[in-house]
Amino acid sequence: MRVRRLGECRRRVHMRLTERRRPLWRHPVLAPGYAAAIAFGAVALSSLVVAPRESDPGPAVKVTVTVSAADARLLTGLTVQVRDGATVLAAGSTDAKGTWSADVAPGDHEVCVVSAAGPVRLAGSKPPSACGRESLSADKATELDVERVQVIAQRTGGGDQVPSGGKVTIRYAEGTPKSGVLDETGRFTPSELPLNAEVCLDLPTGWQFVDSKADAEKDGQQCQAVTNPAADVLFRVEAS
Repeated sequence: MRVRRLGECRRRVHMRLTERRRPLWRHPVLAPGYAAAIAFGAVALSSLVVAPRESDPGPAVKVTVTVSAADARLLTGLTVQVRDGATVLAAGSTDAKGTWSADVAPGDHEVCVVSAAGPVRLAGSKPPSACGRESLSADKATELDVERVQVIAQRTGGGDQVPSGGKVTIRYAEGTPKSGVLDETGRFTPSELPLNAEVCLDLPTGWQFVDSKADAEKDGQQCQAVTNPAADVLFRVEAS
């Protein structure tokens, strides 16, 4: 018995001496601290890599916008607006030469034109619009070309005659309808053309609509809803 017990004691001592000790840095008590340090480092690193820097628009500079138009009368009472979304950063009327200046932070902005004489748009804009993105700076003037928005009776099938004298009626959701007549070029310039207004044209004798639709034409009249206030309202007509 004594020999057996002595052998067991020797084996236990040998196992304790040969057992590999766990490193101190892997001690369970230190685990929460390591986790917190790793999490803090990850957050700090992500803030450096992911977080964008706030752009500094810089100080305002004197910017100049020059407006031209085939009809010089458009330059009277024309207002230029610089916008950032729905916010108007600067606005003012052009002078007799179509020039306007103001202090604005340089960079890409939306520049719009508004006329007291009636709806206008930037010439050549696609889709038609009274506003366009422009890069404003103090080094170079921004040049804009504007034109009127009109109601047009466009003749098809050749010939020079147009249905001048045709009656144009513009009906609004609220307010009294306004009317006028086509001039000698088959055009009418409205004083206003808000979204969802209805434009109707009554043709004089001897004319008819090319693309007549039962739900849009009645007794020689055709109507269209305004879906873009900066676009011409076009009626295609021909001699009957």
